[in-house]
Amino acid sequence: MMNKKLINEEAAALEEAIAAVESKTPYLNGDGVVTIEMDGAVVDERAVAEVVVETSVETIARLEAELAAVQAQADEAIDRMQRIAADFQNTRKRQERLLQESLERATQRLLIALLPVQDDFDLAFRNLPDRLSQEEMAWVDGFRRIHGKLSTILTDEGVTVVETEGPFNPNRHEAVTNEPSDDVESGHIIATLRTGYVLKERVLRPALVRVAQ
Repeated sequence: MMNKKLINEEAAALEEAIAAVESKTPYLNGDGVVTIEMDGAVVDERAVAEVVVETSVETIARLEAELAAVQAQADEAIDRMQRIAADFQNTRKRQERLLQESLERATQRLLIALLPVQDDFDLAFRNLPDRLSQEEMAWVDGFRRIHGKLSTILTDEGVTVVETEGPFNPNRHEAVTNEPSDDVESGHIIATLRTGYVLKERVLRPALVRVAQ
């Protein structure tokens, strides 16, 4: 668009110059060369013709060269901006990933710290006295509600209990003893001594178990 506009302007100027030259009356000077008087100055016709032809060709070449240079600069600027945008996106994704990993590690540490509290509640409720007074039962019910809130927090965060029925899995179970058993198949779990927990397929703590030989 810019190239066309400049060429049209140059062409219009050229036409005006030619029209001005053609409107003047030529005459021979002392050397036998045709001259033309323009704006009070005598101009050699050969020089006028030579300048006119040369200017037209050079103008087109110059405009094409300028257009090519501008296009090259634009391409370079676009390429540079695209690289900057790509670097920014990569940096943003990397920062988001690092932040997410940091949050997951912090959450995991907190959940691991809560597991012994869960163990204490489980142990306490498994060893309740057979007979409790009404007042004591009220206390127990209060602690059950607290225990329920803690269990809800763990569940909402994606924590699940490690399954301890069936064969021993070294990735999720930790064997405390290996002992013979008439009732349980060899390599299978006899009993659970401490509950294990998993967070979204990542073992927070393996289950402590007894395994049949």
